[in-house]
Amino acid sequence: MLVKYPLKFRAAVLEEIKKPYVIREIEFTGPLQIGQVMVKLFYSGICGKQVEEQDGLLGPDNYLPHLTGHEGSGQVLDIGPGVTKVKPGDLVVIHWVKGNGINSATPSYSFQGKKINSGWASTFNEYSVVSENRVTPLPSDSDPMVAALLGCMGTTGMGAVINDANVQPYDTVVVYGCGGIGLCAIQAARMRYPRKLIAVDVNERSLELAQEFGATDIINPSNMDTIKAVRDLTGGKGASKVIVTTGHPKAVETAINTSATPSDCVMVGVPAKGTMIPVDMASVVLKRTIRGSQGGSVLPERDIPAYYTLHQEGVVKLDKLVSSVFKFEQINEAMDAMRSGIGGRCVVKF
Repeated sequence: MLVKYPLKFRAAVLEEIKKPYVIREIEFTGPLQIGQVMVKLFYSGICGKQVEEQDGLLGPDNYLPHLTGHEGSGQVLDIGPGVTKVKPGDLVVIHWVKGNGINSATPSYSFQGKKINSGWASTFNEYSVVSENRVTPLPSDSDPMVAALLGCMGTTGMGAVINDANVQPYDTVVVYGCGGIGLCAIQAARMRYPRKLIAVDVNERSLELAQEFGATDIINPSNMDTIKAVRDLTGGKGASKVIVTTGHPKAVETAINTSATPSDCVMVGVPAKGTMIPVDMASVVLKRTIRGSQGGSVLPERDIPAYYTLHQEGVVKLDKLVSSVFKFEQINEAMDAMRSGIGGRCVVKF
């Protein structure tokens, strides 16, 4: 497919923190540089990370104004020199985790002659110049909405269970936080047939979905003692595998204290830099392992097609996690919906 440059298109630009996105017509002058891929977006998911970014919870932002969004799907329109992983016409998943291929220069966009910053992948825009190592192709008949969810939510939640925690049938599992990522973790854990699969969240709708997707027990910390409840459900031992999808310090501390010794505590949620929690060092000596999970430790070329196949076969139901679909013009409404704590994922359709 031929693309005529310069290319003008609409993008949701974050111009100020704690302010709504502004839809601007921005320009990419072209041509594509080494390792760059031009993608026409079909869908973008909205991750809690974008909410935190817009709300200023990640600290000062030195790159304003800039594009955001890090999970999406679209069609390749053009490729730059050196690109061999995809070709024009391919349906691709856009992801923030590095995969195979060239790590290109970040793209250069402008609005009325002023620079608009962007990283190696952005998805809150009608078109996106993406680094080759941030796209993974899927068969052309794949569901583009589901494909978008594999850019972050699906791979992170499922990967935390499969790659990081390596849940086994003899395990007792607790998942803290039952938003989109937590619900993916629950579905992945269910595939391993653990003895117990416990979901913890303060949102009753999220807990209902957790049960629908395979949780054997649910706990709402707002009306019960979480540590006692987990201990009671695990014969006083605590859980052998704990997946924490929230970065809230108190939730992380509670999660660690509900794990057994030995056990594996996998931290998926990202707390603010410098956040500290107390840890019983004796429990660490007794082989209570605390480890971080960056994007579910996925290998995009291996895991994205594999997880999509699980969806096709009905083993996991990624489409059921989409709570609302918004038009691109409704991007700020979609962000507010995510803030409301609605279970699952909000997506934007272009």
